[in-house]
Amino acid sequence: MSNPLPMDPWLWSRTLGETYAAGLDPAGTALRQRESRLTALLASAFEYSPFYARRRPRPGGGLPRLEQLAPVEKAELMQHFDDWATDRQIRRAGVDAFLREPDSLGDAYLGRYLVWTSSGTTGEPGIFVQDEQSLAAFDALDMLRLHGGPTLALPWPAWRGLQRFAFVAATGGHFAGAASIERLQRAAAAAPLMPWLKPTMQTFSVQQPLDTLARQLQDFAPTVLITYPSCADALAQTQADGALQLALQEVWVGGEQLSAEQRTHIRSAFGCRVHNNYGASEFYAMAWECADGCLHLNHDWLILEPVDRQLRAVPPGEVSHSVLLTNLANRTQPLLRYRLSDSLRLLPGGCRCGSAFPAIEVQGRADHTLVLHDARRHEVTLLPLALATAIEEGAQVTRFQLLCTGPERLELRFEADQPDPHAAFGRARAALADFLASQGLGNVRVAHGQAPPLRSGPSGKLHRVLRQPGTHAGHRRGAEA
Repeated sequence: MSNPLPMDPWLWSRTLGETYAAGLDPAGTALRQRESRLTALLASAFEYSPFYARRRPRPGGGLPRLEQLAPVEKAELMQHFDDWATDRQIRRAGVDAFLREPDSLGDAYLGRYLVWTSSGTTGEPGIFVQDEQSLAAFDALDMLRLHGGPTLALPWPAWRGLQRFAFVAATGGHFAGAASIERLQRAAAAAPLMPWLKPTMQTFSVQQPLDTLARQLQDFAPTVLITYPSCADALAQTQADGALQLALQEVWVGGEQLSAEQRTHIRSAFGCRVHNNYGASEFYAMAWECADGCLHLNHDWLILEPVDRQLRAVPPGEVSHSVLLTNLANRTQPLLRYRLSDSLRLLPGGCRCGSAFPAIEVQGRADHTLVLHDARRHEVTLLPLALATAIEEGAQVTRFQLLCTGPERLELRFEADQPDPHAAFGRARAALADFLASQGLGNVRVAHGQAPPLRSGPSGKLHRVLRQPGTHAGHRRGAEA
């Protein structure tokens, strides 16, 4: 039986009003809100979270400054999960049992929380419990800034009532996107509005063959496509080839780096604007894109510190090794100086659009779309997220790299700290073989690579799906990630 999340109209309206006011005055009102939220977050975390209470500098004194806190890693939080939340009813065993329920996606955990999981790109997958305030903040940021500015759009769902939304993403798990869309669909179904004012949303699996996905999208006829840049780019090529004929008004992308080439290709093929955004499972809406194509941090709801390898602050204009995230919206499961492996730089001159929200450039997150040959030497496009999800979910392996070394050859590499790499390879190869067979690629061979994974960029982030450098294997125009 469905267990929908509760909604406090006063909290939602207050959050929307505060976010709107911050958008009108990013250099004043937004910063004052940020400081007030930070103070409340620190006080709550140190009083009610045993994990943070143990890490508090100068116990018994006044609240420490944020920069006095030691950064925290995902693995550490997962290890101390039962001591992390300020709601002492939240326990790992209970969350795990909830996530194992086949129909619990979008349900209310403990009657009041939304739970989603992250991928394992940096080791163990994360489990994140979203309280009502964080969900209200994400919705407010979506409504007010997704389209490039602080002006108030029509209230959801009436604003979206004439649109048909196709969400193409990894399915089969409690991923942030899937859980969020399920929540919105349930909210729309319960909305006391005329049926024609409710948005039409449908989720499509990125793990299925591209031609099957294209047929499903054609039948649904969306006006808005929401997906990853690599998927949007592959669908744009399908549209350019004439095998897809979508009449889109907008394409929303996120979760990977959007290249200039991809943006041009997607916009040209679909004849509509491309909206980019920057977010993560830890904070769903970290930055929005202005009309000039620049990403701006939502610095009223989060603090993002670019740091070097030694976790020291880097100045504006310098590319960071990683970033430290402080989530100001969620007091139930506090994130204080939480390290994300993303690499970015703050633009010292701001953006020509004139917004006082900090302007950033995000580096990395650019796995490759692969184009392999089936037994008849026909090209088959494989999206990086679909490949990574097949291995991660099917083999419970996270720290890997899949390298394309030829049109019918793949090589699977592991980090040096992978426990029992031979057993891990056996599980991963079996999961990958099942996925490849579902794509008509039973002829593709997977080898166990002995060399360490390849890395690029200043962050040294592990990219999980790559073409071998110096070869044209697995690539054609429109398949660039």
